[in-house]
Amino acid sequence: MSTESERALLAGRYVAETHRRSHPDDVIDAARLCLADWVAVALGAEDEDAGRIVRETTGRWGSAGNATVIFAGTAAPAVAALANGTLAHCLDFDDTYIPAITHTSAPVWSTVLAIGEHHGADEWDMLRSFVAGFEVVARLGQGLGQELTARGLHSTGVFGRIGSAAAAAALLRLDASCAAHALATAATQASGLTASFGTMAKPFHAGKAAMDGVLAAELARSGFVAAPATLSPGGLDKALIQDGARSFSPLDFTGWQILNNSFKPYAACHLVHPAVDAARALFAGGADIRRVRARVSPLAMQITGGASGRPATPLAAKFDLRYCIGLGLAGQPVSAADFAEPWRPLPAALEAARRVDVAADATMGFAAAALDVEFGDGRKETLRVEPAKGHPGNPMRWADMWPKFEALAAPVLAGDTSKLFEIIRTFAAGGSLAGLTAMLRTAGKDPTSRRARAQAAAAASG
Repeated sequence: MSTESERALLAGRYVAETHRRSHPDDVIDAARLCLADWVAVALGAEDEDAGRIVRETTGRWGSAGNATVIFAGTAAPAVAALANGTLAHCLDFDDTYIPAITHTSAPVWSTVLAIGEHHGADEWDMLRSFVAGFEVVARLGQGLGQELTARGLHSTGVFGRIGSAAAAAALLRLDASCAAHALATAATQASGLTASFGTMAKPFHAGKAAMDGVLAAELARSGFVAAPATLSPGGLDKALIQDGARSFSPLDFTGWQILNNSFKPYAACHLVHPAVDAARALFAGGADIRRVRARVSPLAMQITGGASGRPATPLAAKFDLRYCIGLGLAGQPVSAADFAEPWRPLPAALEAARRVDVAADATMGFAAAALDVEFGDGRKETLRVEPAKGHPGNPMRWADMWPKFEALAAPVLAGDTSKLFEIIRTFAAGGSLAGLTAMLRTAGKDPTSRRARAQAAAAASG
């Protein structure tokens, strides 16, 4: 490769050495926690139209393969990755690597599970490959995510593709040169617009990123040649950030960025989470609130602050800062149930949202917000949250993940939800992939599941 392509070769070498690299226990545990979150949000999205339409459409393609499509049989790896990646981002409840503002697990775990199951991969190899994909996302996307978002580009559609290609290349055991071409092939497909936020197209970005990552690695394995120089400064970064305000940082794979991942306790845009934390704390205080002024990061203001507080759809509600604060002030958990179809905005949240003003505050980072509160008795108080729950410094651990997992997965599982959770928590123990896929393949189909029983009871009473 030319000198300008050495950066891609460095990334390719990192990917190619995945299975010879020693992975600390906490890194592997972090990958499992990402898998638990991925399974939860994917299962919880059974009724989401975006996921249903994608899996029904891809089902008509009739692709052949051993990869599980959740709620819809099996397919070729690329097709399963598309369907499952879309499903995993439907609720907008999946994890985020904040420095790249990328929803990493939705595309990368979708890729790893599809290829791993299709080829009968070893679970340890799958965990290591996921970590490789995550670390590539982190190194390429670090510092660029906010710039892309401010320019109307969805980082998940950019870096999620490249991370998926890295994970797929690792799992397929491509050599460094082939892996570099896989990453470059993914990079040339980079896409996704923030104008799509609040619509079905946003979760589709994650699914398409997974599909294109699989495709890129499979092409590279067969000798496909791309342009590795696109991963050097002046390549993809210049194409996306044309004023040169930011460019790729030097590649340094020292350490483990997966340990700095963030998980969502709330089923809404990550940018509203610190304000929701503060709103829920105010509700717990039980005070009469006359007015709230929310000060949030400029990015949060750009993406979520312009909404009216009266969302017309549940997807729009997830990106409505006023309404999400209103849910918190009304004492709601801001869970998937708060954004369910058929859409009926909570009257108490709408009323609370009317009392909320929002403003950008350059002193607020991604995980910070402040609520300036005027109480009914005239008192004034400021409540600042930094960092929000789920971020490094205030992380979600296994004990925190279980309530989220149980609430999302239990309604569609016929078996013991805790059994699936334990399979994931110990993923790589003998038979864990088979146990995981067996439960995923029956999800939503058994008449003894909680949702099926509830639907039957409603039909009987109606």
